[in-house]
Amino acid sequence: MQFLFIDESGSMTKHYSDHLHYFVIAIVRTERPKVVRTVYKRFITKYLSDLRVNDSKKRMFNNGSFKELKGASFSPELKESFVSYFCRNNILQVFYVVIDNHKILSRLYDNKARAFNYSLRLSLEYFIRNGLLPDEEYCIQSDERNERTESRHFLQSYLNTELRMNGVLTHDVTVSYFDSANNQIIQVADVFANLYYSHLMTGRYEKEINEMQENGYLGKIFNFPL
Repeated sequence: MQFLFIDESGSMTKHYSDHLHYFVIAIVRTERPKVVRTVYKRFITKYLSDLRVNDSKKRMFNNGSFKELKGASFSPELKESFVSYFCRNNILQVFYVVIDNHKILSRLYDNKARAFNYSLRLSLEYFIRNGLLPDEEYCIQSDERNERTESRHFLQSYLNTELRMNGVLTHDVTVSYFDSANNQIIQVADVFANLYYSHLMTGRYEKEINEMQENGYLGKIFNFPL
């Protein structure tokens, strides 16, 4: 079974696309989620003081106690340490979906849940058809994204229908939603999403992105629209 953990960075917007150019979805793939959770705990222990110093907006700590990782609160140095810590021993691979707000048709954003689901389906189809992801059973765990209950149920049905009907998958997809504070690997996806979003906006993280790619931890970047 393949486990995919999903979170995003940026905004889906046409009105503010001049300064909010991109929306980035990070898909963390692992066949060893228990190992990733162990690495997560060790990272927290090692960098707890650095995380605390960087948490000026109180997103990662609650009443002095650690709550969750938030990539938007990371300093550049902490992001560099994060990549070095998680991108080793072949425990995970990161795929990106990059939506260019300038190129999106306005009507697609009339329903942002639909836009998210559509771009995710296109990217998974591309990754599987091109042999970047295998034809296996998938367990997808995503951040809640404040979606209505019916929208959450829709994604699982939508992916199974589209991917199975189009001959992309011969196995089932299950989708579950979590408060990110209760899912450690979704938090990992959050940091990777913010890393690439920050790179697109500033060009500052070329070294980290190149290292991920050269060492096989960056799976593929799917750009939408194509």
